[in-house]
Amino acid sequence: PQVLKATKETRGENLIRGFQNFLDDVRSGSITPKHSPDGAFVVGGNIANTPGFVVARNHLCELIQYNPTTEKVQETPILLIPPWINKYYILDLQPKNSLIRWLVSQGHTVFVISWVNPGSELADKGFEDYLLEGPVAALDAIRTITGTAQSNVIGYCLGGTVLAGLLAYLKATGVADQVASATFLTTMIDFEEPGDLGVFIDDDQVASLEKKMNRDGYLDGADMATTFNMLRANDLIWSFVINNYLMG
Repeated sequence: PQVLKATKETRGENLIRGFQNFLDDVRSGSITPKHSPDGAFVVGGNIANTPGFVVARNHLCELIQYNPTTEKVQETPILLIPPWINKYYILDLQPKNSLIRWLVSQGHTVFVISWVNPGSELADKGFEDYLLEGPVAALDAIRTITGTAQSNVIGYCLGGTVLAGLLAYLKATGVADQVASATFLTTMIDFEEPGDLGVFIDDDQVASLEKKMNRDGYLDGADMATTFNMLRANDLIWSFVINNYLMG
């Protein structure tokens, strides 16, 4: 009804605008409607604007440091491990919903891993590399910078899965006391029951993904975004079909 009303009121102009939006999405290679226009978000502008600076870098990531904004400072720093499928600023979107900004306002020195966007040149990098060049290297850098022996570590989503591997690795190498506490946010560790995601996991799907990754050397973010969108198709696909393509 909403679309019919708009079509009548605009004499079909909404459908013309919507078809142009559809063509723009197709030209950009998107198989689902875009959730926002290109250029709508600017890092350091309207997202990720908590002041921080890069203190270490390697092939797989950068380490960003955020200093506390309080007079009294907590002694033990915090290391945040974001997932590979999100950028670090999932934890620093805007001031009102930024975990990083809140933590520094509570007197914490915060370090965040920012993963590189991988290309085919990183095809030989595996889980072990991401563990050693990610949180293991980050903990080494944090000790050097702050002079403290321990860090509180927070893992978000797949970053939490990496954190579980980190704890096992540190335990096996006899340095488990480097981590004062471990916090897991929306993390899967036992993948035997993947929930709704299991709809997309069978032998054929895995074989297809492995073939694509062997060819390209990495899995494109757009492939993962489509999967996550389909888990909530009404909210993340169909509503945008209505708004972008039918309402124009």
